[in-house]
Amino acid sequence: MRTILSCVLSLGLFSSSVTWANRSLDSEADSSQTTVSLSEAAVLGVGFNALPLLASPKSATVMMPSEWRGVTSISEALEFVPGIDVRTRGAWGVQTDMSIRGGSYEQTALRIDGVRWSAPHTGHHLMNIPIDPEDLGHVEVVRSGSGPWAGIGAFAGGILLETRVEEKPTTASLTAELGSFNWTRLRANAQASTGKIRHSLSLSQAKTDGYIPNSDMEINRLFWGARFRSGASKWKSLLAAESKSFGAQNFYSSTYPNQHEETIAAVAQLVWSRQQGNWNASAAGHLRAHSDRFELYREEADWYSLTEDGFFVAPSLFAVPDTAAAWYQGANLHRSMVGAVNGQLSWLGDAMMWTAAFDARTESIRSNRLGLAVQDDTEYGYGDDRLNVDAYVSGKYFGLADRLAVTATMAVNENSRFGNSLLPAVNARMAFGTGNQIVVFGSAGRSVRHPSFTDLYYTLGGAVGSEDLKSEYADQGEVGARWNISSSQSTHQFSIETTRFIRQGRNLIDWVQFDGSDLYEATNVAEVDFFGGDLSMLYQRADAPKQLHLRSLRLGAAWLEANRVASGFTSNYVFDYMRNKYDLMVNFGTAGPLDFSVRGSAQNRNVQSAISEDLFTHLWGADINFQGNDGASLRWRGSVRLDNIFDVQFADRGQVLQPGRMVRFGLTFEWVN
Repeated sequence: MRTILSCVLSLGLFSSSVTWANRSLDSEADSSQTTVSLSEAAVLGVGFNALPLLASPKSATVMMPSEWRGVTSISEALEFVPGIDVRTRGAWGVQTDMSIRGGSYEQTALRIDGVRWSAPHTGHHLMNIPIDPEDLGHVEVVRSGSGPWAGIGAFAGGILLETRVEEKPTTASLTAELGSFNWTRLRANAQASTGKIRHSLSLSQAKTDGYIPNSDMEINRLFWGARFRSGASKWKSLLAAESKSFGAQNFYSSTYPNQHEETIAAVAQLVWSRQQGNWNASAAGHLRAHSDRFELYREEADWYSLTEDGFFVAPSLFAVPDTAAAWYQGANLHRSMVGAVNGQLSWLGDAMMWTAAFDARTESIRSNRLGLAVQDDTEYGYGDDRLNVDAYVSGKYFGLADRLAVTATMAVNENSRFGNSLLPAVNARMAFGTGNQIVVFGSAGRSVRHPSFTDLYYTLGGAVGSEDLKSEYADQGEVGARWNISSSQSTHQFSIETTRFIRQGRNLIDWVQFDGSDLYEATNVAEVDFFGGDLSMLYQRADAPKQLHLRSLRLGAAWLEANRVASGFTSNYVFDYMRNKYDLMVNFGTAGPLDFSVRGSAQNRNVQSAISEDLFTHLWGADINFQGNDGASLRWRGSVRLDNIFDVQFADRGQVLQPGRMVRFGLTFEWVN
């Protein structure tokens, strides 16, 4: 591994709860909490057992439930998390690319209930999560590559979600929303027990006419989750499905703007864990099926239809009938399947914890565009598949009365197409002081990411993939510190965290347009080093005085630079990153039924959008929430949510214009037995 450049240390937060109890091997978080104090917030982490947020050896953000309340998809809430770049094509979570510290959307890991999810067709579909935000109990962002612990997806960082199945009496709820652009959303949820099994079932539908022509959408979701405990064993399962249909105006090309897309995602997952004595074991099985129908020319009434002479024509959409390009033969059809099993075994001793883990997954695609020719299918005449195995062993040492913790890890990635890679890593943290404590931490490691099937095979409409692509690698290092300014007994908790990092990339996969060419081509960019830092502050108040008061405040700043620029070509991804980002989340409330929040983000990209002339894009939002009870069994909640208050015109990707000012009104009724 190349030498990791020195990083600058600064101050951050820690809690007085760094004790032997932090080494508990029980990684299940209490997802039923509606408020979480700083010292109690558990970091599930990428490859770490649950431990207090402020003892994490990596930079992480654990979101408070109020921060994702009222959103349609979790990507809306992640917009205001420090260090993460949420790039949307269409609003309301229609399609979202997640970037952490300048990494591409393919370089961010997604783990749900401890299991890594992957989208081998293209990372554009990774955030097609068939789970409503109301069904989540824990949301966390890990900033920093974690390939040795989490596998090939965690190149630049990870997003970790835990579903919520509450241990409460039988409940049922119904939510209805109305809003701008003829927005409607209906959601129903029921939770009940059958014997020792606790169930949660949700159904939802969201629709809108869109904010510009060809931006209409419909999202349907079904989620079933269950928990079961038997002695020392715990089981957690989910079945979930989602369908999306949406106008994709300018999504992938402004040359062919009138695009349309339909996706279906279905997931089945079962997780088991058991703790006995000093041993902890876990295992999981996971299946994810995804289908995608992409129309470069939208094919339906009043749009494009196939004529008798074999051309797609839109007779009524334009003043002059528009004919699709002669080479266009219809929609791209893709079906991908991921099947995975994983396991982990840990042993805790007096001063050491040893862990061994593996994740084995098959990834396959059938398509009319991507892959190698297959003989047994006329509609899906191409396909490919591969096997990927990640495995690691690690040892974690505790010393100096549990103030020092050092973990060394050696991982191997074996891919049936791209061979094997060794991924070493080390992280450490050291606590100072008593009561009000300071923690310094650092990590270094190597990550790998293999090309998607789109990277390898896509060849249509001015884009050319390459079967000669190499895997991309990164050596990265991070140092930082946390400082807890208030005591653990105080009802007011205030903290600061800051980090510095570097990521040295090799063979980074990009889609580029070389000077003088009309094509975008998938290629490897030899070497690019990224370096930057984060600074975040968090305040929480645990009590609830009768008068209006500040409940929580989160401030964040992140900055990023690269050691080179795109020369001789235009970069679609590697050099199109967020240079500066400043975030604010503040929540006010009373001991009564009313609270409101304000959120804001100022963002400056390395590649400026042609739609906005401002150096920074300023996004502000607010929401008001109120609730009441009608007897012992009926509760109700109301909300008003405002997004893009100042009606800013902006685009996250290319020419994909985002909506201006939006308002949503919501009302929820909950029955408790």
